Amino acid sequence: MNTEKLFRIISAILMPIVFILAFIMIPFVFISFSNPVMLLGVFVFACVVIYMVKSVQFFRRNIVPGMPAKAGNRDWIRVNAFVSIFFVLQILYNAYYLFFMHKEIMTTLQVWINTMEDAQGTTSMPVSAELVYGALKNLMIFFLIFDVLLAVHIVCSFKLLKKYKELFVHQ
Repeated sequence: MNTEKLFRIISAILMPIVFILAFIMIPFVFISFSNPVMLLGVFVFACVVIYMVKSVQFFRRNIVPGMPAKAGNRDWIRVNAFVSIFFVLQILYNAYYLFFMHKEIMTTLQVWINTMEDAQGTTSMPVSAELVYGALKNLMIFFLIFDVLLAVHIVCSFKLLKKYKELFVHQ
């Protein structure tokens, strides 16, 4: 399968997911202003969104019709792709920790649940560490699939940038 076809298929799969996650991320932007620790995560995910939009935009507006593009577009794609690679590596690290450090995570979750129960006095809904761990595991499986597709998309994007480097004009 050629790179253009693979890029188009993966883009069609990832773009709706990226737009949904971008809307979910909007409240976190405002939260991060009051909690600066979250700024790095918001920045990284914003770079993933920008990367996806700019790379698909370059494909549709420049590669398909063969129209020239500004050299700055290549820089936008490359820089945000590098940050997206950081996102991929971060998800892989988190998945490793979640799947292989089961005992430590269950202990932490149980402490967290006990703290929440003590703060509330009673629980209106029974929550167990196993339930929370199962939800985290399912979420991580989703992000691993997203991660693999994003990594392949980034590789395809770099190949397309190299193949169609003559489309970029310096102004």
